[in-house]
Amino acid sequence: MLVILVLLSEEVAYAFNLVTPALPNMAATFQTPDIAWVSTLFTLTGAISAPLVGKLADRDGKKKWLLITTGCMAVGSLIVALAPTFPIVLIGRAVEGFGLAIVPIVYSLMRDIFPKRMLAVAVSLATAGIGVTTITGPIFAGLLIDNFGYQGVFFALAIFPLIIGALVLLVVPESPIRVPTRIDWTGGLLLGATIAVVLFGIGEGGTWGWTSWKTLSCGALAIAVFIVWIQQAKRSDHPLIDLSVLRGRPIVTTLITQFTGQAVIALQFVLLSFIVQTPIALGLTYGLGETAGFMARITTPAGVASVLMGLLVGYLAERRGARLPNWIGFALMAAGSLVLAFSHKEFVPILAGYLIYAFGGGLISAAIPNLVIAATPVRLQAVTASTVNVVGSLGSAVAVQIGFAILALNVATVIDGSPIYGGSGFTTVYILAAALAVIGLVATLLMPHGRKPQSTEALT
Repeated sequence: MLVILVLLSEEVAYAFNLVTPALPNMAATFQTPDIAWVSTLFTLTGAISAPLVGKLADRDGKKKWLLITTGCMAVGSLIVALAPTFPIVLIGRAVEGFGLAIVPIVYSLMRDIFPKRMLAVAVSLATAGIGVTTITGPIFAGLLIDNFGYQGVFFALAIFPLIIGALVLLVVPESPIRVPTRIDWTGGLLLGATIAVVLFGIGEGGTWGWTSWKTLSCGALAIAVFIVWIQQAKRSDHPLIDLSVLRGRPIVTTLITQFTGQAVIALQFVLLSFIVQTPIALGLTYGLGETAGFMARITTPAGVASVLMGLLVGYLAERRGARLPNWIGFALMAAGSLVLAFSHKEFVPILAGYLIYAFGGGLISAAIPNLVIAATPVRLQAVTASTVNVVGSLGSAVAVQIGFAILALNVATVIDGSPIYGGSGFTTVYILAAALAVIGLVATLLMPHGRKPQSTEALT
């Protein structure tokens, strides 16, 4: 049963780790400059739906909603695999995005059905399983893309959930716990609209012009809807995001690190996909001219480094607090991003820069959950964890959209309708990643919590 729940968590991670290496192939196939939306729409849908689905699972049954969200993953992946046009691809990715609720539901179900003595081990194994996908994902992606094109990835992502869903149906028990609650559909709609308008404005700003009336109108509309959402959340008895948990320096600084950390992680993986697969013959200042499978030569050692750093965080948090590994992690992410900003033409410096970043990414990925615990009273940890997940998803979505907007300003040439970005664009985006990491570093240094051993600092 535990193995099945771990595989469910891995299913969501593979929806990132298998798809990102396929983006260059998809951009060429559909001849589109808007390929960023393949990642952004998936993350956006998940960010908004995960809190809503989580409440539905508490109310109606966690196993029931695991099956529904797993079905969404399968159906969405199949839509993408068979899509004749790019808009259909985006519809499929939006449907897939509902599967992002799987991971928090899995953790919640574990809490309900496992004895307390087994819970820590179960959660650790699920977390480790997600970490393993950073190693295996690019390997599988390379094999599928190089032999079957991007469609191979999405057919695999459609079949895997069906198998795991059948095992869940047959083996995993339903939680006996039900929590009567009201669902904040209005809040979800308003927040989703705000984020969608912001991302759309960013994505089209380069085409429209950043000072054009269309771009400015998107900004004004987003601000107006955001203000309405805040007022609605304050009045609601069951808001999508409880704004009361956002008060105080501990949680604000932690949310900043989550946003910036996930933003850097998303940018690094997406940029690497294009750098590895862009042909050398184009004569650009980047591009290894390799296949998707070649990415594994970089991402596999980086994944191992990330997992090892995650284990180190547990040791450091118990003895020095989680703040130390977090600021070290952001420093390494900034350093790795700067290496890649100015050295993205040859394999060795690319590997070195990505490894430096990966050591940092592993540290912050494990440290931030510990900092959330240290920053939050026990009675608020569930709602805070949900908010942190939403903020992390938004960090990924916004960063990828901004990154591609910058790349779109630096198009070197267009081949078969697909833009080939100039090297200066990659330099700029890597510098952006370094700047985001520095912001995360500063936020960590300003944290009043995480300075003591974890066991002595948890709030009550």
